[in-house]
Amino acid sequence: MNEEWFSVEFSRNLVWISLLSLLSVLSVYVEKGRHRTLVLSIWTAALALGVLCLGACAVGLAVGQPKHVFGPLLVVGAVMTVVFGTTLDSIRRSYQDAELRKTIAQDI
Repeated sequence: MNEEWFSVEFSRNLVWISLLSLLSVLSVYVEKGRHRTLVLSIWTAALALGVLCLGACAVGLAVGQPKHVFGPLLVVGAVMTVVFGTTLDSIRRSYQDAELRKTIAQDI
């Protein structure tokens, strides 16, 4: 068996990364149509982090890492990918709607 990627103590702390899903509070800016680049960049980066964690979990399973290594990677990856992946398109649409509202308001 390969050497463990990280210790049991570190793996307990790794799950706290899934609290990044609380970044969904940035949706306040989405409703107002503000900070589009910042919010979309954070959303994309968080989604990429989730996918990377899922990939690392798959590699960990393939090379025979113990459960305390691939388990937290699976949890973090699943939470981040689901939270940010399912809302990315709706956020883009919301920004487009906000931009349309601004354009209509300027034309009036």
